Amino acid sequence: MSVVANPLEFNKRLDQSYDRFEKKWTTRMQRLMKAAMIRLIRRTPVHTGQAVRSYVASSGSPYSGGAAGRPKPVEPTNKLPIGAESLRGGAQAQAMGTLAAVDYSKPFQDYFITNSAPHIGGLEAGELPGTPFTPRSPQGMFAVTLQELVAMIETI
Repeated sequence: MSVVANPLEFNKRLDQSYDRFEKKWTTRMQRLMKAAMIRLIRRTPVHTGQAVRSYVASSGSPYSGGAAGRPKPVEPTNKLPIGAESLRGGAQAQAMGTLAAVDYSKPFQDYFITNSAPHIGGLEAGELPGTPFTPRSPQGMFAVTLQELVAMIETI
């Protein structure tokens, strides 16, 4: 039995395979970015909303702008469970809105979620808020979320 090679058909099928892979990878990256943002926001305590509003999703290069503005707190949030703070909704909407600006047309580029709030490092380290309050996210947000995302990569 002899096999006749058809290079044009081979290249066509190879291109189709690459296109399917690229589309699948793009969908995976969109899901991964959304899952990361949701997890980060869910773990971030809200007092003024600045830390949550300062999450910015981007592609190609990390966001290098400043932190989101800081309104006055409206309640003693340290006594509320994470997620029940009244300023969370607007802050969360602003952060999630940055996902719409992410360019997924080049699926193999780098993707970022940054936060330039001046106190994000203290929140991540579990050092904030300070006395007399207790830290509300002692395990941090980024490290825990990153571990979850690594585990999720195979499933999305």
